Amino acid sequence: MRYGYLIAVVLVVIVLGAAIGWRRVGLKLHASERRGWVANTGYVRNLPRYRTLMRKTRMIVAALLAVFCVGAASLAVVAANPVDRRVEDRRLASRDIVLCLDASGSMLDYDSEIGEAFKTLVEHFNGERVSLYLWSGRSVRKFPLTDDYPMVTEYLDELSSVLRNGILARTSNGYRISRELAKYLEGTDDPDEQVASQIGDGLASCVLGFDHTDQERSRTVILASDNEVVGQGLYSLSEAIDFAKRQKVEVIGLFPGDYLGTDGEDMKNQVESTGGRLYKMTSSDTVDSIIKDIEAKQVNEIEGDARVTVTDRVGTPAGWLAVAILSFLGLLGVTRL
Repeated sequence: MRYGYLIAVVLVVIVLGAAIGWRRVGLKLHASERRGWVANTGYVRNLPRYRTLMRKTRMIVAALLAVFCVGAASLAVVAANPVDRRVEDRRLASRDIVLCLDASGSMLDYDSEIGEAFKTLVEHFNGERVSLYLWSGRSVRKFPLTDDYPMVTEYLDELSSVLRNGILARTSNGYRISRELAKYLEGTDDPDEQVASQIGDGLASCVLGFDHTDQERSRTVILASDNEVVGQGLYSLSEAIDFAKRQKVEVIGLFPGDYLGTDGEDMKNQVESTGGRLYKMTSSDTVDSIIKDIEAKQVNEIEGDARVTVTDRVGTPAGWLAVAILSFLGLLGVTRL
């Protein structure tokens, strides 16, 4: 409310005006009242027509009172001038986050859950730009860096749904998947089927997904993988990590299992060398911990301070006021019929 105090002022004035008006009308009626008694008319109160008229009068009076209260409340709100205030903190716009998901066969059991975790993370963002990459033998960008959160949520919903419903059966060679899932993962497999789960190549492609490299920005990759590499790619994990550090990119790791093993320990050490941490998806507080980790990072200042946008929102209360006035006049007309 721009002038919130006016609500109380308007209501007090209306109540006092109504009380004074009611008292003056009552005094006039009392002064001019002439009583006359008519014998044998007590039975009139029991007549159906009399009862109907009295019931109708009470209903109209109650309706008038209700409409009057609605009108008074609406007038008070209109006078207070309700507004929407939206704070645009441009500092948050200097934070870029790439969601980097291993789409290899060994991760399919976990990727739906990770997709839900990504969606929960995005729900806590406010101004950050987000991107999504899927990779195995090759890397595919699902969408570039954007702060269009409805679109991001739609993509992450699709990710979770397709992965959750796409595994039809387990086979001796892996999984039998649906056509929808195969189409969704198209482009992530090596055409020659020589390599898979190339975490180094996947991470390097995610690091390359950052733009505005000439600007001071906070850059984070959330890397979800089990680090079970098949074949030889262009980058090893350590080489990709070195590339990330040269680009001043922090890497946060998501590991699907509870037991790290050799692959998990290697991934943990590599991730921590960038200033990030490795989290296990089996932990119940993983998402909350990542959110706290991201929010605790230094947010680089860019041109402009926080800006407040104020928009008037008197349309709804003004509409109720108009309805109340028309209803009040209509009820007055009914009472004269």
